Amino acid sequence: MKTILVVDDDPDCREFAQVVLSPRYEVRMVASADQCRAELKARKPDLILLDVMMSQLSDGLELAKELKEAQATSAIPVIMLTNVTEVYDYRSQVDAAYFPHDRWLDKPVKAADLLKAVADVLDRPPVS
Repeated sequence: MKTILVVDDDPDCREFAQVVLSPRYEVRMVASADQCRAELKARKPDLILLDVMMSQLSDGLELAKELKEAQATSAIPVIMLTNVTEVYDYRSQVDAAYFPHDRWLDKPVKAADLLKAVADVLDRPPVS
């Protein structure tokens, strides 16, 4: 069974992801970028579901960049989640090199859309 690490400071969002994804995947959850780093030292997931804004505005963006730049984690797909697109659209304002991710989902995300995005990303052939 593939493993998904959910990184989100909102307990409701973590619970939603757990309920939606756990029938098909092993789901582990943390509430911060620091907890994510610690979790990655213990065990690498097959995919990371990462909130853009946590305790700091750019926590998720900085963590995504860090993950993609580190050899140990660069191959782990990252799906970014946020609910702030109506206020500030990161996708058009942040340089793509600084904002590495495999998929973007806006909150609130529908269960079917979350499942499809996760399956699409996990089923893609690796980039060689």
